[in-house]
Amino acid sequence: MDPNTDITRRKPRQTKGTPSFHYRNRFAAGIILAGIATFAAFAYTPIFRVANEKLVKELCTETEEERDRKQLFNMNAAPRRGEEILKMIEEKKELESKQ
Repeated sequence: MDPNTDITRRKPRQTKGTPSFHYRNRFAAGIILAGIATFAAFAYTPIFRVANEKLVKELCTETEEERDRKQLFNMNAAPRRGEEILKMIEEKKELESKQ
């Protein structure tokens, strides 16, 4: 065993205070920093900016159908329930039969 490890002051199966604990933390910090550096390298390149602008333009622009649908909802033409539709159909049939 490593002479730096004090066995009397630690519980069994505990890595705190051992060299592997410090290596694990350094390894994790290295992985996180490598991920941040890779993201930063891609995020600030011109190719990524162009691709991001295209995606935003495609996903965030409204089509005419979406605008029309929003206008319908703003005019209180919300979708009706099935019961209401059946009532309207029955009323139309009654009006037609009276004429």
